[in-house]
Amino acid sequence: MRQWQRQILKHEKGFTLIEALFQLVVFALFAQLAIGFFLLIQHWNESFFTEESIEWEIFIQDFQQYLLEIDEIYQKGNSLYIVESPTEIIKIDKISDVLRLQINNQGYVPLLIGIQNVEFSIAEPFLKVKVKFLNGIVKERELYIQYAQE
Repeated sequence: MRQWQRQILKHEKGFTLIEALFQLVVFALFAQLAIGFFLLIQHWNESFFTEESIEWEIFIQDFQQYLLEIDEIYQKGNSLYIVESPTEIIKIDKISDVLRLQINNQGYVPLLIGIQNVEFSIAEPFLKVKVKFLNGIVKERELYIQYAQE
């Protein structure tokens, strides 16, 4: 039995230096790819899922509802006026760092908070909204205006 073990040990060899270096290089490449992939995912999360991006998308979905079945839309100064009916006028303007909504000159509903500047531009049948947030991020969207059928 001892002779059998000696023969097995005699034919077994450990790693050579070249094999060990090759495995080390392969491990280093996989580690570098894993770190690069992790950094890429982290960058995607920072750019796509910022708080401003989420607030912006919610604001756009909400704001689009105010542009359905309207009679008239016009801009006066920095304020946007949406006439839904002869008795209902919606005013949207920026006060301090808040974009707010006012219906028939009563009350205020905050639509978007933490903004530095807002610009509205009307090019029938579209309304372009451009917002600059306090941290410098600029978001812009073009919305379709749907007028009421007469």
